[in-house]
Amino acid sequence: MVARLRLLTLPALLISLLTLVWAPAAWAEQPSAPSSRCNNATLKGTYLYSSVGMLDGKPYAEAGREVYDGKGGVELTYRGTGGATGTMRTTYSVSPDCIGRAAYPYGQTLVSFISPDGSRFAYTITRGPGDRPTVLSGWEIRVDP
Repeated sequence: MVARLRLLTLPALLISLLTLVWAPAAWAEQPSAPSSRCNNATLKGTYLYSSVGMLDGKPYAEAGREVYDGKGGVELTYRGTGGATGTMRTTYSVSPDCIGRAAYPYGQTLVSFISPDGSRFAYTITRGPGDRPTVLSGWEIRVDP
């Protein structure tokens, strides 16, 4: 029985040693994720969106179109509950880790999580604290590059 255990232990020990030697080399060969995949040009073209949540402390839903110029400018056309409608312009920025930010004229802040190819993104819009909190979220999808 002891001889059989030794026979089983020796291969296991060799495999363990080979793994310890081989694994770091294999790990080092793995390509690293690019550190700068996104920038303002990632968002370019026409996107359709819908948002739901609270606007000024009241339930709200909105749909619209945004046109990104790829240089940090965006024009938004929207229609929301209660007859809200309009067009506005603002600026945006996209960091290398594909997180976008925009500040709207009414004090709202948008944070978006963008796909590296710029085809879609999820976002939240917030304003607060105060007596008129805003929390909206939604998705945008590019329909025309």
